[in-house]
Amino acid sequence: MNITDFLDKLDARQDMTPAVTAAIDACRLSGDKRLEFPQGRYHFWPDRAKEQYHFISNNDEGLKRIAFLLQDLEDFEIVGDGSDFIFHGYILPFVVNRSANIRMRGFTIDWARHFHSEALVLESFEDGVGIEIPERYPYKIAHNRLVFTGEGSDRYEIGNILEFDPQRRETAFRVHDNYAIRDWHSAEEMGPGKVRFRANFATRPTPGNVLAIMDGRRLCPTITLADSKDITIEDITIHHSGGMGVIAQRTENIRIDSLRVTAREGTGGIISATADATHFVSCAGEIVIENCLFENQMDDATNVHGIYGRISAIISPTEVEYELVHEQQVGIDLFEAGDPLEIVSHTTLDTLQHNRIAGVNRLNKIYTRITLESALPEDLKIKDVVANLRWTPNVTIRNCRSRGNRARGFLLTSGGRVLVENNYFHIPGAAILIEGDANYWFESGAVNDVTIRGNHFDNCNYGVWGRATVEINGAVEPEYRECAIYHRNIRIDGNTFDDFNGLLLYAHCVDGLTFRQNVIRPSEEYPRVDADKSKFDVEYCSNVEIDGNLFEGA
Repeated sequence: MNITDFLDKLDARQDMTPAVTAAIDACRLSGDKRLEFPQGRYHFWPDRAKEQYHFISNNDEGLKRIAFLLQDLEDFEIVGDGSDFIFHGYILPFVVNRSANIRMRGFTIDWARHFHSEALVLESFEDGVGIEIPERYPYKIAHNRLVFTGEGSDRYEIGNILEFDPQRRETAFRVHDNYAIRDWHSAEEMGPGKVRFRANFATRPTPGNVLAIMDGRRLCPTITLADSKDITIEDITIHHSGGMGVIAQRTENIRIDSLRVTAREGTGGIISATADATHFVSCAGEIVIENCLFENQMDDATNVHGIYGRISAIISPTEVEYELVHEQQVGIDLFEAGDPLEIVSHTTLDTLQHNRIAGVNRLNKIYTRITLESALPEDLKIKDVVANLRWTPNVTIRNCRSRGNRARGFLLTSGGRVLVENNYFHIPGAAILIEGDANYWFESGAVNDVTIRGNHFDNCNYGVWGRATVEINGAVEPEYRECAIYHRNIRIDGNTFDDFNGLLLYAHCVDGLTFRQNVIRPSEEYPRVDADKSKFDVEYCSNVEIDGNLFEGA
C-alpha cells in the first residue's frame, strides 16, 4: 500500500498520524506486507495518535502516544524512499510490539522542537555564565528560573548541563556533568536571547563553548522494540530523540545496518539523541550492528545487558520474591515458565545455582514471585539476585564510527559470543566497557567469549566517564575481589590505539584475558594530565597474556 491512498485523513496542519494509523489497519485487514512513503517531508502530531501505557527499559514509563504502532504484525515493511519524518511534541515515532519479521528502511527522523536546548557561552563568572540562546530553543524566565518551552504547553525543565567544544564537536576536555543545577539556579534577562544564568558549575564554562541543556527525562525514544523477533532497521537517520535512539527489550534477532544517529547539518546544533544511540535489554538470538554512525548523543553508542532482579523475600524452599530496583527497569517481565534461571551472590557475583522457572506470579510493576523446579541453595540471602539465561544474545558490531558523544562507546554485558571488529572510536570515556553489577544499575551478564580486533581507538578517555580505553569492571566489591571471577575469555588483539595519556586497559576478576599484537601510537592531541600513569591496571585476574604489542616511539 501507498500512504498517499490515505491522505484524506489529514487535518489542516497536514498531520500524518491518522493516515498512518488507517494505513496500518488497512494492511492488517488486506494482508498487504508493505507500506510505502513517496519521497517527501511528513509531519506527525500526538493529538490523534493511538495511546498505550508502556514500560520501556532505561527510559521513563508512562502513557504514550504512538505514531507507527506495529503490534501483532508479521512480515511487514515500512519503506521511506528517503523521506523526512518530522515529529511534534511528546510522541513515540515507532513501537514494534509482539511482532515478527518487521523491516524499516529509507527515512530520516527528527523533531520540530528538540527535547534539549543549546546555548553559547558569552561570559564566564565565578557564580555563573552569560549565555546566548538561539531562536530555535524558545524559553522564558519565570520566578527567576530559566524554563525552555515547546509547541503548545510543552515545557522542558533543566536536569543537567554539559559543556561542548563547538570546534571539535565533542564534550569539552575533562568537564563534568552538572546535575546539581536542577536543584538550584537563577536567571535574568540581559537582552534579546541573552541571559545571565547563575549556578554552581562543577567546572567553570569557557566562553565560546556551547552548553547542552538537558531536560533529564527520557519520555520519547525513537524506535522501541518489545517482545518481538527478526527485526531489521536499515538506512535510517535519527537526528534527534527524546530518549534512546533505538531501544529493544525481550526481542530476538535484531539487525541494524547503516543507522546514523547524528545532528542535522546546517542547523548549528551539536546534540543528536538525548540518551544512548542504541540499547538492548534482555534480548536473544543475534544482534548485528554494521556500518553505523553514532555521534553527539548524550550517552553511550550502545549498551547490551540483561536485568538482575533482587531477592526481597524467601517464601519456601522453592519460591522467592524478587524486586526490580532501578526505576527505569520496573514493569519489565524477567521470566516465563520454563526459562533457565541463574542465582548470583550480590557481593561476589559468583553463581550460586542454575535452576528453572516452574511458575511466575507478577504482583505489580516492582514485585514478582517465582516458583522453581528445584530447591533453592541453602546459602541464599536477601539481596542476592536472579537473572534469565534465555535472554543472552550473540553480538556482532563492525564497521561503525562512534565519536563526540557524552560518556562511553560500547557497553557489552552478554554471556553470548561477542565480536567487535573494524570500528572507530573517539570517545570521552571508555570506548568499550564490560561490566555487570547487582547493587546499582542491576545490569546482568557475565561475558564468556569476547573478541575485540581490528579497531581504531583514537584518543579516548579525554573526559571523565571511564578508567581506561578498554575497561572490564565486574562490579565486585573490593573486599571480595581476591576470590571472585566474573568475566571470562576476553581477547583484545590487533587493534590500534592513538594514546595521548592514561590507561589502555583496566580489568579485575577476569579469567582468560589477552592484549596482543596491538599498536600503540603516542599522541599530543590533548594535555597529558596523568603522564606517569601505567598503561595497564590488571588485578585479581587469571590466565592473562599481554604480549607482542608495538609501542611506537618507545
